[in-house]
Amino acid sequence: MIFKVFIFFSYFLPCLCGHGHPPKPPKCLSGYMTDVQNWVDENGRLIPKPGDSDNVIDLSTTTNPVQVLNEKMNLFRRRRTVRYLSLAKCQLTRVPPIFQLRDNEMRPLAMMLEYMTLFGNNFLGMSTAGEHYTLSFNATGTTVMNLSNSPQRQVVSVWSSGFTAVNFPNLKELDLRSCSIQTLEKNLFRGMPNLTALYIGENEIHFISSSAFYGLRNLVHLDFSRNEAFDENGNPKNLATDDYLVFNYLESLVSLDLSHTKLTLRNLGMLKSLGKSVRSLSLCDTGLTVLQDGIFNSTSLHVLDLSRNSGILNNQRPLRGLEDTLLALYAREVNLQRIDQFQNFSNLLVLQLAGNEINTVDLETIRTLKALKVLNLNKNRLNSWFEPTFSLLPNLHLLSLQDNNINVITEQMIADLINVNYLALSGNFMVCNCHAKDLYKMAAKNEKNNTEDFIDLPEELLHRNIYSYYNDLIQNRSKVGLEDCEELCFDDIGHSGSFRLLDYYPEAYVCLQVPESKTIFISDVYSCGRLAREINYEQELNGSRKKLLALLIIPCVLLPVALIFVFRRRIKYFFITMRNSAMLSLINKKDAVDGKNNTIFNYDVFVSYCNEDRGWVLDHLLPHMEAECSISACLHERDFLVGLSILENIVSCMDRSRSIMLILSQRFLLSQWCQFEMHLAQHRLLETRREDLTLILLEDIPRRLRPNTLHYLMMTKTYIVWPKDESERPVFWKRLKKTLIAQKNKPTENASLA
Repeated sequence: MIFKVFIFFSYFLPCLCGHGHPPKPPKCLSGYMTDVQNWVDENGRLIPKPGDSDNVIDLSTTTNPVQVLNEKMNLFRRRRTVRYLSLAKCQLTRVPPIFQLRDNEMRPLAMMLEYMTLFGNNFLGMSTAGEHYTLSFNATGTTVMNLSNSPQRQVVSVWSSGFTAVNFPNLKELDLRSCSIQTLEKNLFRGMPNLTALYIGENEIHFISSSAFYGLRNLVHLDFSRNEAFDENGNPKNLATDDYLVFNYLESLVSLDLSHTKLTLRNLGMLKSLGKSVRSLSLCDTGLTVLQDGIFNSTSLHVLDLSRNSGILNNQRPLRGLEDTLLALYAREVNLQRIDQFQNFSNLLVLQLAGNEINTVDLETIRTLKALKVLNLNKNRLNSWFEPTFSLLPNLHLLSLQDNNINVITEQMIADLINVNYLALSGNFMVCNCHAKDLYKMAAKNEKNNTEDFIDLPEELLHRNIYSYYNDLIQNRSKVGLEDCEELCFDDIGHSGSFRLLDYYPEAYVCLQVPESKTIFISDVYSCGRLAREINYEQELNGSRKKLLALLIIPCVLLPVALIFVFRRRIKYFFITMRNSAMLSLINKKDAVDGKNNTIFNYDVFVSYCNEDRGWVLDHLLPHMEAECSISACLHERDFLVGLSILENIVSCMDRSRSIMLILSQRFLLSQWCQFEMHLAQHRLLETRREDLTLILLEDIPRRLRPNTLHYLMMTKTYIVWPKDESERPVFWKRLKKTLIAQKNKPTENASLA
């Protein structure tokens, strides 16, 4: 058992890099094959261990590998053995019958092999005429042997025919990646009793026989990642098996990687056959949308990756059974909205929840995560908080809150963060205040007083993407420095702590200076000062009533005058708007027909768009609306009346249109008139209580760029997204046509804004 554990950890030993740019966060926790072993490179070429260079036969990219292998084996004698063999990218269509070849000491190849790769060949599922590999050579190379008549070598109509009836007593690792394998038939690996690592990723496997892994009692690591199969019509094939207990024979399995392999709910039954020995499981980017409650009851998982599976954690107790064993959970981009699923995970050390929809942190759940050391909440919707939250995690070492909605640093937040060792806050649009400066100065002070403190994780988490990623961030981070500041600069800080910034560089830590409406570095923000912290405002007001009264009267007199002068143009614009609204009211009354349900509409839809999107509207939208849907559209450049102001035209045309359509893009949000039309559309909906609004998104608009009006409309109205893929556009036009016709045929009501 000690040997098995050593083999497992050898796949996940850290690989700390030198100083440089911080590493990018991994899309999935599981690594590529070349990340977790050290004897083959990404192209299938061998990298033997020190001292084994004489025990290697590397035939990668060789066009006639069988003959060359026979010639090379003639050179092996005495203490030399063929421990490593590479037949990578040799254009093989099946495994050749080469394992009975003998060297000059009459030792068969199958008895010597310990590491073998067949990476990058194109194996066929069934036999093809003229490709039977029935010819080989004897050990001396002088006589051609015909293997077709050998009782131990019969041609099998599958890619694995070369493994048939062959025993590999010393084989430890086998690499079958990217070989176009489609099926794993019965007893395929039966002759490999001591195999500890099997790599069969990047294939097209869509069927696994129930006994495919029979005999692999010592297998520790199984890489089944990146398997995608398609039928003749290009549709994905579901992974199938004749028995869901397909992993039942893997008694020593510790690590299973199913990442990037598309699974369905039917495949969840396979996970129930995983035993207590399994410690690491990756289901990253598998397409699963739900987990059955209690599916992990029979396991003792330490590491679980569920990332990039939207909705997989949305049922009530998807992780039941792992409360006492799970040490690291990755759930990036799973559309998670709350964290109460992790309540009572008392041994959890690493929790990666980036890229979700979390806006509040449940305090009851936080109180139960007593062992948590790393919490990553990047790219969520968290706001500023005003009560103890992360201080409830006594062992929290690293907290990452990048790209959230934290706008203000409060005194309560600083008090809540002082016990964290490393903190990341970049990407939040913050308003300048003295507490933001406090946070900056505390981080600088802690850089001077503390040495680097790496995350101490147990051996169970010596996984490259857990251990190495976060410690690489710590090692490669830029430090906050106040080179010209003496100790006195830190005397006015009201808190003490140990946190340092994990993601610091000056351009990332900026804030909005509200009075000047400009962005500045947090390092340039004013300090609160000790006197400002200790001042008693009630006492100051009671002792200076006259001064305070004078200070209040003077602004009361001067402020209206100043406001009228500063905002004179806006005041004038306000009165013009009022005048135009009154005029428009008269116009609308003349056009409208009496009766609640008899309003006259001159247009079916008013289209609001910015000038930069004009080409899309004229070339794509207008032909479909007017030619195919018989919808009359109101466009500002074509239908606005000459002589009226822009404001009058907008309000009049919108009021005389049955429905409103907003063509949304990031450029749309930069246009003041487009913003006005969007506000007016919202006002129309509220005033008339109608639902006649269509939103079309030409591109993704991140939440941080959306004004509140647009965010409200997108949250309350169904919108249509213009697809980049041309094959999806017929569906777009079909949905739009259905919406427009439904709005056109809806009974009209008195929708006049006037």
